[in-house]
Amino acid sequence: MYESYFGLARAPFGESIADTGIVALPSREAGARRIRHGLEQCEGVALLHGPAGVGKTVVAREVARSIGAPVVRIPFPSLSAADLIAYLADELHAPGRDAGFAAALRRIRSALAIRASGGLRTLLLVDDADTIRDPETFEALRLLTNFATRGPSDLMLLLVGATDMLFRLPATLLDRVAARGLVDRLEPEEVALYLHGRLAAAGAPRTLFDDDAIDLLGRASEGLPRRLNRLADLALLIASAEGAAAPDAAIVARAIADHEDEFDLGFDLRVDAA
Repeated sequence: MYESYFGLARAPFGESIADTGIVALPSREAGARRIRHGLEQCEGVALLHGPAGVGKTVVAREVARSIGAPVVRIPFPSLSAADLIAYLADELHAPGRDAGFAAALRRIRSALAIRASGGLRTLLLVDDADTIRDPETFEALRLLTNFATRGPSDLMLLLVGATDMLFRLPATLLDRVAARGLVDRLEPEEVALYLHGRLAAAGAPRTLFDDDAIDLLGRASEGLPRRLNRLADLALLIASAEGAAAPDAAIVARAIADHEDEFDLGFDLRVDAA
């Protein structure tokens, strides 16, 4: 709606972004390197965890892209063990049509072995793994890491979810965790990098948020990219509707006020906007 007004090629703060729109941030890159090393060099499971809205899925996508392995993503893991295994067998295009849990496991093992024989290990990315409540589902995931054709496991398993996921993992699966990465809130200096990076990826010909606006966005968002996206997007919309050259701190304050009932700011917005 405001893209042409600011000379942008696309909306900069949408929830769905292309790989070219991902901003490299020091805190994210450190965690991603740890996870990648654990998946590539160790026989085990990797965990990527953090609070809601910090961008765990984006980091997981970057890890998957950097590894370059075939990826199977399970976006709704709160299935029974049998349903999850059946879903995975279909996603892998595993040969055979036999029904039942054991048959699906055999199909998966065959599909993974075929790939491994060609030098490819498969990455299984389980998003929202914190929603898993059935211990048997975790046990089924552990069983998958037993399949090994030549040396390391044919399957790399990356569990992504809220930090409380760590307290629900059964000991048998926790013992196989080779790497953990925390995706935390953005540091104050990273907020500016994030905003400018997303705008640059969208083709912004100039800086649109000054230091005061960025400071206000950073404090109101509490370093959560999801919240930051919503506030920055609304600030740009207000600025374009009013014919402003850019969203200054006063416009940002109005965008924040529009969402004030959704979260506790922890500071007096009227004073900061004065």
